[in-house]
Amino acid sequence: MTGRSGTATTARPAGRALVRNMSASAPAAEDVQLVLDARPAYDFVVSLMLDTEPELLADDATWLAEARASLSDGARRDIRRSFANDDEGAGLGMALVALVVEDPTVRTSADVIALAGRIGVADLVPGLCETGPNEDPRGLAIAALAGDVDARERLLTGTCERARPVVTRALDDPEGELRALRRSLRAWHERFQAVEARVAAMEERDVEARRTEVRSLPFLDFVEKTTGGIRWARVPGVTRLILAPSYFARPYNYLFERDEMRVICYPLGDAALDGDASALPSGTIRLFKALGDESRLRILRLLSDGDLYLTEIAERMSLSKPTVSHHMMQLRAAGLVTVSETGGLTYYSLRRERLADASGDLRRLVGA
Repeated sequence: MTGRSGTATTARPAGRALVRNMSASAPAAEDVQLVLDARPAYDFVVSLMLDTEPELLADDATWLAEARASLSDGARRDIRRSFANDDEGAGLGMALVALVVEDPTVRTSADVIALAGRIGVADLVPGLCETGPNEDPRGLAIAALAGDVDARERLLTGTCERARPVVTRALDDPEGELRALRRSLRAWHERFQAVEARVAAMEERDVEARRTEVRSLPFLDFVEKTTGGIRWARVPGVTRLILAPSYFARPYNYLFERDEMRVICYPLGDAALDGDASALPSGTIRLFKALGDESRLRILRLLSDGDLYLTEIAERMSLSKPTVSHHMMQLRAAGLVTVSETGGLTYYSLRRERLADASGDLRRLVGA
C-alpha cells in the first residue's frame, strides 16, 4: 500500500526507536536517516486495511475473524470507506501512518483516535497526493476546501487515479469523511485492545533482535533483509526511511509515502512471535509452499538469468499479468525475490541467498 507525498513536519524518533544516519551506495545529495520504530499505533492502522488476510498465530487469527464479524454493518462500511486499499481505490485513513511518524506521542490505538480528533482533511489529503516539487499540497487542500477551483484542480491532478475518488469526496464533504474515519477508529479500538499489549511486546522483541544488524549491515542489505526483499532505491529529496515492525502486515510489506519520508511497515520476524517455540516457523512453511508450484519454479529459473519486469515474465510464461502478480506475491512473501522500482516501473530479482538458505531451513525443520 502506498500513500502519496505531501508536506510534513520534522519527525522525531519515538520510544524505543533505533536511529542511524547513513549514506546509501546510490548517488544522492544527502544522507538518509533510517529509523527502526516499534509502536502498536502502526499495527492498529494496518489491521484496519482489509485487502489481505494477515498471517497470524492461530488464536489471533480466530480473534481477528470474530472481531471483524462482531462489527456492525455501519462500522464495516465506515472501515471500507476510510481504509480501502485495493484496486477499487484507497481510503483517507491511509494517510494516518505518516502523521503517526511525525508525532512520537502517538504510540497506542487510543493515541491514534486522539490524533484523528485534532486533525482535519487538509492534514490527511497530502498523504494521498503527489504534487510537483514546488507545490504545497496542504496549502492547496486548504484553498480547495475554501472554494478555490484552481487549487482543487491542481491538487486532484497530483493525486494518483486510485486515490482521486477519496480526495474528491474529502474536498466535497470533509466533515462526513472525518466522521467516518473517527467512527472506524473507535469501533476497531474496542476490539484491538484485546491484543494490543501482546502486539506491542512482539514489536519490541523484533526491533531488539535487529539491534546488532542495524549497526553492522550495509544500509541496502539491512533494508532488504528486514523487509524480506525490498531493494531500496534512493529517491531525490527523500531523507528519512522509517521501518516499523508489523504483526498485521505479515507476510507482506505496506509502503507509505509523504514528502521527504518513506515508511515501510514490514512483517515482524518469526522469532519475535509469542506461542509454541517448537511450532514450525511460518517463514519456512511459506518458503516451501512457494517452491512447491511449477509456475513459480519456472519464474525463479527465468530470474536466474537476470532481472525482469512483470510484463516480461508474463510474456515469457504465456500467463496473464494478474496470474503472474499472484505468483510474485507468493515468492515475495517467501523472501525468494527482490522487488525494486526505477522510473515508476517495478522489476524483480532472484534472491540467491534465500535459495541457499532453503537447504538449511529443511535440515533444521527435520532435525538433520
